Amino acid sequence: MRTYFFSILCLLFFSSKLTFAVSYIHIIPEPHHMERKAGTFKLQASTTLKYNNEEARDIIDVFQKEIAPVTGYALQIAKAVSSKVNNSVFFEISSESDQSKLGKEGYELRISSAGVHLKAHTAHGLFNGIQSIKQLFPKEIEAGALIQKNAWDLPCVDIVDYPRFGWRGLMMDVSRHFFSKDFVKGYLDQMAKYKLNVFHWHLTDDNGWRIEIKGYPKLTEVGAWRAERKGRWASLMPEENEAQTYGGYYTQEDIKEIVQYAQERYITILPEIDVPGHSLAMIVAYPWLSCSGEQFMINNGRGIGHEHNVLCVSNEAVYDLLDSVFTQVAALFPGEYIHVGADEVNYDYWNKHEGCQQLMKSLNISTGNQLQNYFQKRMEKIIQSKGKKMICWYGDYMEGMDPETAVYSWQGNGAGIKSSQEGRNVVMTPDWETYLDFYQGDPSSEPFSIIGGIVRLKHCYNFDIVPQGAKEEFILGGQGNLWAESIPNDRHLEYMTWPRALALSEVFWSPKSKHSWPDFLVKVENHLPRFAAAEVNYATSFKNAIITGVHDKTTDEWLVKLDSEYPDADIYYNFDGTIADKFSEKYDKNPLKVPKGASHIRVITYRNGQPLGREVNFPLTDLQNPLLR
Repeated sequence: MRTYFFSILCLLFFSSKLTFAVSYIHIIPEPHHMERKAGTFKLQASTTLKYNNEEARDIIDVFQKEIAPVTGYALQIAKAVSSKVNNSVFFEISSESDQSKLGKEGYELRISSAGVHLKAHTAHGLFNGIQSIKQLFPKEIEAGALIQKNAWDLPCVDIVDYPRFGWRGLMMDVSRHFFSKDFVKGYLDQMAKYKLNVFHWHLTDDNGWRIEIKGYPKLTEVGAWRAERKGRWASLMPEENEAQTYGGYYTQEDIKEIVQYAQERYITILPEIDVPGHSLAMIVAYPWLSCSGEQFMINNGRGIGHEHNVLCVSNEAVYDLLDSVFTQVAALFPGEYIHVGADEVNYDYWNKHEGCQQLMKSLNISTGNQLQNYFQKRMEKIIQSKGKKMICWYGDYMEGMDPETAVYSWQGNGAGIKSSQEGRNVVMTPDWETYLDFYQGDPSSEPFSIIGGIVRLKHCYNFDIVPQGAKEEFILGGQGNLWAESIPNDRHLEYMTWPRALALSEVFWSPKSKHSWPDFLVKVENHLPRFAAAEVNYATSFKNAIITGVHDKTTDEWLVKLDSEYPDADIYYNFDGTIADKFSEKYDKNPLKVPKGASHIRVITYRNGQPLGREVNFPLTDLQNPLLR
């Protein structure tokens, strides 16, 4: 009996130790396979870093650079004579012929109390494994400054991991607001931590041309600058003769530096030169590029309609300039694709311009879509002549385009389904699941956005990257897009990116069978302190209440429905204008009738008896807003 009792005590003890280890393994994106073990490995100043070949040796330098500023360790490096670990971290590039499982980006990670063994087929795979190791360290590893500790604990675990999709992207719009070279580098660092590997760089648009093009100096001398405005986007149009002092651009040397920085983190940079629409900055620099030839000023989104921002498709000089632009872009960016925009093109000037009408007659076509199709096919030939492939925002101009031209499915999933069925490669980036410039919580409690839609953390996580009817073999992957009309500074760009990009990283990388919203919420909670340690801004909007309107057709009244992204949250509210807390009315899941005279409802979420999110003070006049969700 005494022996039995002792066995039970041992079982309870070791179970608690295992539970402790489990409690702080929160890798994002979720690995393909992970088996948690009891115990920890203690990385300390005496730990040795081992490698099996020179390529793996180079990755050791990456690891050292990541941890040395915080740990203060200058760890000894040695060539491995065996795969055994003994107070060591072994980096191994395997020569196994079967690469079907791990591929170029996958890795195997085994951590025992004796040491760490990280194995991959490529240096890229080892790099991805390092990102998982860093997430296993305590959050202080992100601090960037020396922290005195005798040892850094890593939980024991076995991981086999590889991505579901090869294209895992984020887009940054640097036209509406310019972001510095150093900030872009920091953004790439954050992407790499979460295995996001495509940085879509939206370099040109109506409000600023951001890339140096030799031979056309006015593109940056004139096109990179506009009148400075504070406050809401499009609040004031530029005044006549007003100084154009707000903006900036990247020199070609800047771009080479950033491209190399991205390559060192296994991130491909996709440049976008947005034509034939969204070209006002180019037209302001060289007015002869438009059909009217008028001189405009670069604006902040107000005062000039979209008909003025379109290149003249019948002007051969337009193609000469674009050939020079894409020649230089192709030389600067080593990736497979160049993005040409091609969305939201206004055909008004083409429809009334004599040269464009004559061109349409000679081509035996009659619509603006057909004329844009002609333009895009010419872009295809220019880009293919540089040894690249074209990619663009999907539109109705695609008929007869080269099968190698890829598309973005951005207005819902329909274009992705259709294009994949036709055998065309697609990046899935539907606006209501991946547009990070949309509000991420109720607009009444968020910084202003010119875009009124809402894309919550849960919307990103529930994004089905292969919608029903699509052929998965033609889905390259997915992407989150961050348009910058309402993003005037670095901190707010981070706020709009994180943690929603964490959700997208897991959708793009992890098997669908591994997706779990409750588990993901726990992981996000554990990653927010890591962002704080790294001084990277983030949003906690997902903790706030969700407020929507429900129309009672019987009474023709609008009722209030409350919800939370946390399945176990308690919700409290009042209509009397006082601060809501857990002593206010508790929501019982049934829509609420609006009391006579009430103008607002105040709502707050609690969890385990403690405040979860911020109070939301919601104007009841917004109940009929169709964008609420």
